[in-house]
Amino acid sequence: MKFVRCLLLVLVALMGVSWAVRAQVPTRSPVRPPVTRADSLRAKADSLRPKGDTASAKDTVARANFVEPDSVMQRLQGLKGYTVTQYQGGTITFDAVSRAIELAKHAIVVRDSQLVKSDTIKYNGTGSSIRVGSDSNKRNNVFAAPGQAPVLSSGSGSYNIESRRASVGGVKTSIPENGQTLNITGERVAIAAGKDSVRSANDATYYLQNGTVTACDDSVPDYYFKANEIKRTGSFVVARPAVLYIGDVPVMWLPFLFQDIRNGRHSGIIAPNIGVSDFIRNSPSYRRNVEGIGYYFAISDYIDAQASFDWRSGAGEALQGDRGYTRYNGEMRYRWLEKYVDGSLALSHTNTGDQTNTAISWAHREAFTKNSALSTNINYVTSTSLQRQTTVNPYSALATISSQANYQQKLGPAQVSLGFNQKQYPGRSQLDRTFPTVSFTTSAISPVSWLTWTPSVNYTSTLSSGIDQPTSLGLLQRLGKTAAGIDTIFGDTLKRSATTSSLNFDSPIQVFGYNLGQSISISAAHNDFPERAIVSDVVTGEPTERIYAQTYKTEINYNPQFTLPPVARNLFNLSPSVALSNVDGGPLCVRNERTGGKFVCQSKRLTYGLSAAPTLFGLFSGFGPFTRLRHSISPTFGYTYSGARDVSDEYLTALGRTRYSPSGRSDYLPALAQNALSFGLSTNIEAKLRSPNDSNPEAGEKIKLVSLTFTSLNYDFERARFTHKASSGLTTQDFGYNLRSDLLPGIDIGVNYSLFQGSNVSDTAVFKPYRERITGSFSFSNSNNPLAVFAKMFGKSDASNTLTSERNQPPQDDPYARQVASQSVAGRAARTAAFLPTATQGWQASFTFTSARQRPPTGNLSNVVAFDPATRCTQFNTVLLKLQYDQCVANQRTNPSPDTPITSGLVGSPIYLTPPTTSLGSNVNFNLTEHWAATWQTQYDFEAHNFASQIVSLSRDLHDWRAIFAFTQSPNGSFAFNFLISLKAEPQLKFDYHKSTFRNEGFQ
Repeated sequence: MKFVRCLLLVLVALMGVSWAVRAQVPTRSPVRPPVTRADSLRAKADSLRPKGDTASAKDTVARANFVEPDSVMQRLQGLKGYTVTQYQGGTITFDAVSRAIELAKHAIVVRDSQLVKSDTIKYNGTGSSIRVGSDSNKRNNVFAAPGQAPVLSSGSGSYNIESRRASVGGVKTSIPENGQTLNITGERVAIAAGKDSVRSANDATYYLQNGTVTACDDSVPDYYFKANEIKRTGSFVVARPAVLYIGDVPVMWLPFLFQDIRNGRHSGIIAPNIGVSDFIRNSPSYRRNVEGIGYYFAISDYIDAQASFDWRSGAGEALQGDRGYTRYNGEMRYRWLEKYVDGSLALSHTNTGDQTNTAISWAHREAFTKNSALSTNINYVTSTSLQRQTTVNPYSALATISSQANYQQKLGPAQVSLGFNQKQYPGRSQLDRTFPTVSFTTSAISPVSWLTWTPSVNYTSTLSSGIDQPTSLGLLQRLGKTAAGIDTIFGDTLKRSATTSSLNFDSPIQVFGYNLGQSISISAAHNDFPERAIVSDVVTGEPTERIYAQTYKTEINYNPQFTLPPVARNLFNLSPSVALSNVDGGPLCVRNERTGGKFVCQSKRLTYGLSAAPTLFGLFSGFGPFTRLRHSISPTFGYTYSGARDVSDEYLTALGRTRYSPSGRSDYLPALAQNALSFGLSTNIEAKLRSPNDSNPEAGEKIKLVSLTFTSLNYDFERARFTHKASSGLTTQDFGYNLRSDLLPGIDIGVNYSLFQGSNVSDTAVFKPYRERITGSFSFSNSNNPLAVFAKMFGKSDASNTLTSERNQPPQDDPYARQVASQSVAGRAARTAAFLPTATQGWQASFTFTSARQRPPTGNLSNVVAFDPATRCTQFNTVLLKLQYDQCVANQRTNPSPDTPITSGLVGSPIYLTPPTTSLGSNVNFNLTEHWAATWQTQYDFEAHNFASQIVSLSRDLHDWRAIFAFTQSPNGSFAFNFLISLKAEPQLKFDYHKSTFRNEGFQ
């Protein structure tokens, strides 16, 4: 309870009661320091001004001014070994008999910028006691110190020098906390210093009676905390009892509170996350859940650590499928600014009885020098299925478990980078590791003014192990046992692995303004598992089925290109180019299992090109709210020509291609001469709104009414002439377009088509457009919607709505973007369970629609692998494993991820046919009333006819409190309900009810 710590600030501030006493004790001599009314405290007064700026405190500071000291006072104040105390009062009375001194009428005592103010401050003649204020005092006493809010006292205060005990009544102060102001009161405060000198706040014992804390600024607070007795001794505080009042009604009572209030980091017990229902179940189906039972270790100024324990009850497992678990957590954090090192290492171990999972997260950043640095973000789990099953976060349930490491070193103009990447997939055994990733780049090297060289080298090696997707050989049958120990037959895949590596060398050179591109790339891949392929004869086209024990491929490419300076830049933007390109679209040289391990190469040919990118536009008179319209067309033209060259049969065999054609021609179409024209188009219709200021009609705002962008098309006249088929000249395989408009802000629509049935490198391909993908994003709000746009167009001013043609484009596949994002698997970053609504003004709604389907293959279907989620999860389709089966199917539906073998670029290699996916993701935020806010995030799967995930939350503003109701459902069948009410001034002071379950609805 942090409000106890707030009460302690009062106790610390009230040490000012003893300032006047300490002023009587010189540091070197028992002689009383000089009494002076000289000196100015104007500069010090500014530092004492409270942040709350109460009237009494402000008045006190304003009157804490002393007249200028004369020469005698200046010498007395300058004496070494003394502490200067200044006294001021409207009336100062000295009793010669008792030697008592009384300061009255705005009495002030200041020592070391510490200030005490009252109507009366009286020192008795014996020097044994001091009294501040009187019983009839109607003004507040004020105690102020630098860096603390002033403490006001409505009652009198006293200090006994002999017993070293101070007491003051009716205290009140305020301090800022988390953007709120806490008002603190107490009936009586007593401080006992003991016989030893008081060097710090820990050297005294403090007592506070009837202390209250509230952040409500109403005259009658809506709520407050109250503790009847509070005692601080050393570094600890004990309060009893502690009661929360809503209005004047006590709603929570605790017999006592214990708080460690030492400054800085120190070791101690971690407060666990546990609720009343975890002690007394409110229903038979409730599963007790305790998190965070542990201890925190403050090892040093640079390192700390903590160990904790989580537990979830497994009672009723047979009825609900909720096994429960125990989890052990450990985390160490370190930060050494002088060495530019910081990071954290976290470890958790989960045990469900028959399964275990160990998760590791390591984040590290270190700068060795200003030219070299290392950063890591490592996440690894031993059981991806258990990691997925025991989370209630919809995004963590499907997020990839990703790791990255990168080392960078700068060597003169060169930059060297060494990287590491690894991915695990929830519920799958596949692991993808990329190591090493080496990159060498330099800034432009220019030994002479007319020569510029910018070389770069990149190397990447990737290993995929535990590939668990089905192959063209289908599922193998094996005998095994279920979790209950019953013999059964599972459909299983082979343990498979694949490696790939690539080396790229890019050497662009600019000579006298002419660009010469030099690019060399070498790639190699190896699939360590058997695969079935359909091999066609090069001449006859007759198919033959073969099974290879292993498949491999090595490719070499060399692509030089020469670009001339642009011509007619301002008119047509003409750019000529010359390139030495491959005859076929494949690599220059290749070797694989079909060539017997020997390299076979194709020839190259010169390709001449000319491109143009003009912009044509027309201006039209406006109408209605538009003063003028502008229609712009931005076409792109490209022309390429290259002579005919031959491609050897050996090369075609390596790629699995054939010269055979049903029409009887034996010429290979890509080897023909190229006489091609490419065309792309984008068009915009813009409008200028009428200016609301008639004196400046040109100040109207511009908007885009329609914006269309089309994919470029390429047409080869030579191929169409040779095949006597107009559609064969179209060499573009896919076509698409995007549509946007400022009239419908936040809307972006994209459509993609597959133009040919079959490969367009063959004259047997049929021109048959097939829609493969639709993406659409819609975003509206109370200030950014079509109605607001039209209102702005017709002259209604709305400062909150600004039309603009520049909008941030949403990422592709937004519903999946968050699911595949990397997340920590251990430590504090992985422990978020509540989903809080986003604070909004008005309402906001965004929707993302995605529909994707694959063109059905035709011809020989023996090498087609149907990626059906039900087939993929066949091994779990038993009664006792129904939960795992449902989780597997849900994962494959929402995030299908078939591996792509290296042979996929070869004709006759397996074709992986993925099921269609159609989903709608939404995120809606709105205010039900002035104080009620709601958020609904969901994703609906139209293929499975269900909601893949749900996050529904309600937030209520309760003036000083915030209440949140949240419900979450993950695609793995887990769901959670949260009720949270927290204090705005102290969010950690909260009432939290949390219920989560891993029971799947389909489990009986």
